[in-house]
Amino acid sequence: MTIKDMEERTGMGRTNIRFYESEGLISPKRRENGYREYSEEDAAVLRKVKLLRLMEVPLEEVRTMCAGEKELAQVLEEHLAALEARQDRQERVKLLTEQMLRQGTDFGNMEPQAYLELLESGEDNLKQDVENRLNLPWRRYWARTLDFMLCVLLIDWVMSVYPYWEHLSGIFMLGALLLLEPLCLSLFATTPGKAIFGIRVTNVEEGRLSYNEALSRTWTVMWEGEALRIPIVAEYFRYKSLTAAEEGETLPWEWDSDLTFRDDKNWRYLLYFAALAGAIALDLWLTGGI
Repeated sequence: MTIKDMEERTGMGRTNIRFYESEGLISPKRRENGYREYSEEDAAVLRKVKLLRLMEVPLEEVRTMCAGEKELAQVLEEHLAALEARQDRQERVKLLTEQMLRQGTDFGNMEPQAYLELLESGEDNLKQDVENRLNLPWRRYWARTLDFMLCVLLIDWVMSVYPYWEHLSGIFMLGALLLLEPLCLSLFATTPGKAIFGIRVTNVEEGRLSYNEALSRTWTVMWEGEALRIPIVAEYFRYKSLTAAEEGETLPWEWDSDLTFRDDKNWRYLLYFAALAGAIALDLWLTGGI
């Protein structure tokens, strides 16, 4: 099974599945191409893990059961005791809150030390059991926009030298994207637009994509994410992709690759808009627009 199949079988997100794998709870096999091959046993283990984590059983206890170091009954007995203790703490916090309200405790003169032990946070369970990943769909969209603009600039320069090919410029632009983006990804794990925003694209093993992997990714973006840039239709596809990304869904071209982000500093946006404005101005000059 692929990781997409595992999402459907377990009801878990991709980041949860990857996290539990990194914790050693499952150990999928590897195909010849290096991709993970999950089994029914892996899916069964993750469904058990999901149940126990939703019951607020600590991850460390789940790990000991998966390793055969503890029996379920022992873990549940300990967990029940912890839940009862937590319930007692919550009751004390409730009484303390009511007392502070009755006494009109002021923030300025409040002595918090005596209260801190009563307010310790518990487990956040499945929400914590994910890899620390950023989403930032708009930054990804803008990066692709700049990459496309650079291809437009390249093709318009070629058309200025060979004007009799001008009627095929749209096809040449898509061809340039299909050639140059996979080349950049396979060599540098980024593209000019992505580099400005600190975005790297790697395979699931955190290495650079092969050219064929990068080509497949780019084609899927162009077909399923941009509808080959057909006017109006492309805008609808982009809107659907952006909406899905904002909701944290894994987009079709991201199943076998990962995105990493260096930071979200303001200078990256300034550099981006300067680069985009420069590319547009240069293109207008080439095409006689200015």
